[in-house]
Amino acid sequence: MTLTQTAGTPTQARRLPLAGVYNLRDIGGYTTTDGHRTKWRALFRSDSLHRLTPNAQQELLDLGLRSVIDLRYREELAGAPNVFIGSPRIQYCPIALYELDDPAIVAYRPQNLDEVYRMILAHAQPQIRRVIDTLTKPGALPALVHCTAGKDRTGMVIALILGTLGVPDETIVEDYALSGAYLAPLLAELRAQAARDGLDMDWYNRLLDTDPAIMRRTLAHVRERYGGAQAYLGAAGVSSRQIEWLRAALLE
Repeated sequence: MTLTQTAGTPTQARRLPLAGVYNLRDIGGYTTTDGHRTKWRALFRSDSLHRLTPNAQQELLDLGLRSVIDLRYREELAGAPNVFIGSPRIQYCPIALYELDDPAIVAYRPQNLDEVYRMILAHAQPQIRRVIDTLTKPGALPALVHCTAGKDRTGMVIALILGTLGVPDETIVEDYALSGAYLAPLLAELRAQAARDGLDMDWYNRLLDTDPAIMRRTLAHVRERYGGAQAYLGAAGVSSRQIEWLRAALLE
């Protein structure tokens, strides 16, 4: 597998097998309902980049990467700093999708991923607007969006972008579920740490799920509650001009 594979290659080829990450993927090659296709090497999704080796960093730079959007909360940033902080070639943008001490988040107490995703949709509209603001700045692309595992916070942002581009729900669901195939080593590490921290492991394991049905239900909720992904972004303050820009930049 190489980094130069493009449209028409197997689904597995969208993963970039770089040293120090588990779940780094390209969202290119997805067909939309109106016959377009998402561009390859324009937008990436990933787990945390703090382990990324120097050679792997250079491979991303060689792909033209210009922006990194880090969705992690402040304790994660402090404990595992992003390797691109201070890079002269990368615009590094920390945009915490939520903070653990936010009263709204503390009060929500989600018990499963359905509730986590609805919590994000309900409380993170300003942050999601900032993500879109960042992506639509001149020179921002190619860009990479990541959190710790690259499946939940990143998954919600990517799902909203793909939905706005016109990618069908079932394709978005399949993209979400790919994380399960790549994250096994990282999830084992996270489970071990959670056990050492004395967390309720039944609850914690529910948060590590990648069942496609979870994203399928979430997308149905986005339609029923907000009118769809594009309407959600509009309600968050994303302009129609920015939507048009996203479509022009991310579709071929």
